Amino acid sequence: MTVLAATDNAVLVRVENLSVTLAGAVRAVDGIDFQIGHGECVALVGESGCGKTLTALSLLRSLPPGVEKIDCARMEFEGRRIDLMGRSDLRRLRGGQAAMVFQDPTTSFNPLFRIGDQLVETIRAHRKFSRAAATKLAMRCLGEAGLEEAARVFGSYPHQLSGGQRQRAFIAMALSTEPKLLIADEPTTALDVTVQRQIVDLLARLARQRGLSLLLITHNLAVVARLADRVLMMYAGQIVECSTVEELFSAPAHPYSRALIECLPSLERVHSRPPTIPGNVPRPGHWPTGCRFIDRCARAAGGCELPQRLKAIGHGGRLVRCHLAGGLKNRVGGGDESGG
Repeated sequence: MTVLAATDNAVLVRVENLSVTLAGAVRAVDGIDFQIGHGECVALVGESGCGKTLTALSLLRSLPPGVEKIDCARMEFEGRRIDLMGRSDLRRLRGGQAAMVFQDPTTSFNPLFRIGDQLVETIRAHRKFSRAAATKLAMRCLGEAGLEEAARVFGSYPHQLSGGQRQRAFIAMALSTEPKLLIADEPTTALDVTVQRQIVDLLARLARQRGLSLLLITHNLAVVARLADRVLMMYAGQIVECSTVEELFSAPAHPYSRALIECLPSLERVHSRPPTIPGNVPRPGHWPTGCRFIDRCARAAGGCELPQRLKAIGHGGRLVRCHLAGGLKNRVGGGDESGG
């Protein structure tokens, strides 16, 4: 089994052969492996429907509606088996040692309670604080999240705040328990462009100051370039490429990675219309038998109709699920196959 290695030997999260099955025995995540190192930002990238959020929720053993079961050979957090944890240990893990920021700040908070009450309740659920101490910590976390009027935000209901303020407040709540892992699931999707940049910069600063490990789920490659150390490219329930962020943007190795990057606006390449990837991500249960990107790939050739396995290329631990990898001129703008 190939495990996608962290950048150093200090592994915080280790996942081996993770699969997520939906109702009707439909597999949505199909046997993926990865690691996250201490203090490392790993970006899980792909279009909607690739299985990114299900992968993240599986780390917390949280089954959303429609999911039948989670299977894995091993799932560890600091060497402790998440897949074997009981309910009390899972409660301590969720929101305590591993916190999650969701993509829609409008629905992240309970609309019936004030922001401050929700922060205080979260802190006291995971830390042995008095209400006064929890209130003081909550105010400090709101300030660290860039909310200048922390007292006003503390006493407000969620609907009284803007989207950016709600997301900052939720980040403050996620970090108030001093987690070692922060899972950020499309944290900028519902925000305008200016606020998106502010939230990205906030996450980068807080992760650096606190030494956090960060699992960033996104399809926004600009956010990946700003935050990530390493990238896991996901397509149709599988990891198709694992590389450093520098490798991904300078020389994408999988045709899917390359296609996504070529869709980015560029001053160096002029197009009569914005470039796109034809077709859509196949639905779980309707995947091609061979390479799952074959129907959308402009470079499909003989051998692509066979199942593809992750293979190492180069000498830095880079992994690619494509039998043509290494035989493509991978640099963006560098042409097609040079031989198989």
